[in-house]
Amino acid sequence: MKKGLIIAGIVLGLLIILMIAIPFVFKGQIFKKVKVAANEAVNAKVDFSDVELSLFRSFPQLNVKLKNLSVTGINEFDNVRLLTVASLSTSVNLSSLWKSDGVSITSILLDRPSINLVVNKAGKLNWDIAKKIAEPKVVAAKKSTRIDLEKIVIRNAAFGYNDESTPMFFSMRNGTFDLSGALKGSNSQLDIKGQADSISFEYNGSKYASNLKAELKGGLQADFDKMSFTFLKNELLVNKLPLEAQGTFILGEKDYNFDLTFKSPASSFGDLLGFIPDQYQKKLKGVETKGDIAFNGFVKGIYSETTYPGLGVDLKIVNGRLKYPNLPKEIEKIEVTASITKPQGDLDLTKIDIEKFEASIAGNPLTATLHVATPVSDPLLKGNLKGRIDFASLKQAIPMDSIDLKGIIDATIDFGGQYSSIEKEQYENFRTEGTISMKDFMFASKALPQKVEIKSADIRLNPKSITLNNLSGNMGESDFAASGTIINYWAYILKKGILNGNMALNSKYLNINQLMPNSTSKDTTAAGKPFEVPENINFTIQSSVSKALYDKMTITGITGKAVIKERKVILDGLNMNMLSGKVLVSGAYSTPKGAIPDFDFKMDIKDFDLPTAYQSLSTIRHFLPIASESTGAFNTGITLNGKIGDGYTPIFSTLNGGGLLSARNIELIGTSLFNEIGKYFRKDLFK
Repeated sequence: MKKGLIIAGIVLGLLIILMIAIPFVFKGQIFKKVKVAANEAVNAKVDFSDVELSLFRSFPQLNVKLKNLSVTGINEFDNVRLLTVASLSTSVNLSSLWKSDGVSITSILLDRPSINLVVNKAGKLNWDIAKKIAEPKVVAAKKSTRIDLEKIVIRNAAFGYNDESTPMFFSMRNGTFDLSGALKGSNSQLDIKGQADSISFEYNGSKYASNLKAELKGGLQADFDKMSFTFLKNELLVNKLPLEAQGTFILGEKDYNFDLTFKSPASSFGDLLGFIPDQYQKKLKGVETKGDIAFNGFVKGIYSETTYPGLGVDLKIVNGRLKYPNLPKEIEKIEVTASITKPQGDLDLTKIDIEKFEASIAGNPLTATLHVATPVSDPLLKGNLKGRIDFASLKQAIPMDSIDLKGIIDATIDFGGQYSSIEKEQYENFRTEGTISMKDFMFASKALPQKVEIKSADIRLNPKSITLNNLSGNMGESDFAASGTIINYWAYILKKGILNGNMALNSKYLNINQLMPNSTSKDTTAAGKPFEVPENINFTIQSSVSKALYDKMTITGITGKAVIKERKVILDGLNMNMLSGKVLVSGAYSTPKGAIPDFDFKMDIKDFDLPTAYQSLSTIRHFLPIASESTGAFNTGITLNGKIGDGYTPIFSTLNGGGLLSARNIELIGTSLFNEIGKYFRKDLFK
């Protein structure tokens, strides 16, 4: 008995030694062979830093782990990462390796996987990396192979799909998923639980979803022989909006086949607000809601390089109501009927219909409709908007803690036609009629040094232009009046065309001291990044100011022109009279895309009077106090260019400039310095 135990102990010890030694003995060979085989199998660069084999980590299974796995493209996708995984672990049942009916993989663990799918402008796919292998003429009979997979765990996953040819972009970050069940070839079924912190979707430059959160719970039935996947009544939560989704998805060699439906099981208007991104949810805390909704849709058909599946989305809101806490009035009578439809085929077959949108905001009625067809080739637009907003009552229904608003805006807009009529300048074929009027408007905010008051303004719309008439108002003691025209606005809105326009801005009196930001304000806007000039804008502003006050200095006859175009603000001939002389300023402020903003200015000063400068400017009084005891005038010409950093601070290492200073009839009279010198020399000489 004792001898038998000793022998059993020796055998067990040898087995343990073998279990420890085998992975290390064969590790080097396995590492090289796996890497070579992986690179020979695909048109891409496959790499990983290490392979670990262990019989202890998941005994009696063999655990295999790849560390820092990456798949990188070649040729047109050179250095574009398709896949990265921090670690990929599998547990294999050892006994199944010698069986003829399949290999039993009990689990797969993916840590920090990142998948980056790219379709370039030529329509090529970065995941089309499988090498074509000629099939042998005679195929030997194969034994059936089955992989029994009990669990898949995915942690901190990221996924991106970027179709540059459309363009379309979809991304998911921080995804965590647990899949359990059995993968058995044509009869596989899994239970799925997962969530993702950030889901975004962009199409043709427009964002349709941004940083949405999602949770998923449901089942998946898969046929891996046909690559067919059926979703079994999955429960989906998108930013707290519950959805149910089910249907089938088939992954073909050259296309994808969809037959999916979804709907919201909830019928409350409050549940629809859950679709609003989390960063805005805190503004809805305590909000009372009422109303019924119906939300459903489908995706059905083939997706390939040449066609898109059919889809439909329907939304209906009946008798919606929203009331903020601690406010006396509410948003009520919310009625919406909207749909998006597209049959199988091109995206140009998409139709968007908002048949009805109505709401009463604190008693202010608002109605709108919109119809869009052929959005890709030649957008057909038809719609209208009508409403009246009294801001005094509006703030009794919507929180406006940081701003104060008053006044009335009336708007009536009606439009309809093909975009091609605008391109061909056949404006009579694109109906656009509209008026927007503003009366006794007031806007006040902590970010502004003075409240803005607009006594009246009138805006007229036609297919060609938007015209601003009779705008007049004031900001503190400063008055202003403006008029102008914006041209080509439909092309700017729909096709990212260039927005052209001009404006005349006039004032009888500007108190610049009142308009400058308060230095004691906690607002940090000025300390931020420099203002970026918008692109696709060509706008000219002609200004005229009769009189202005800066510090104690009076400036008169201010005239000039500013041109905004090509991400630049160009100052063209700003003239003014000040300090008994004249000033001419010209130059440009430029914000090139992806580069640091720069400036290039020139200033000419003629006949500035020194005593007047001392009396008018605190800067002169501080840095040149001797000017108080002087007479005479000076001229100067200065040029300066360089780059601007955060907080509008010049980057001094980039500054270049020069100038010329000349003076005439300069006299220093009765200064204490010369009085002291006069005690030791001829007194009259130093007066």
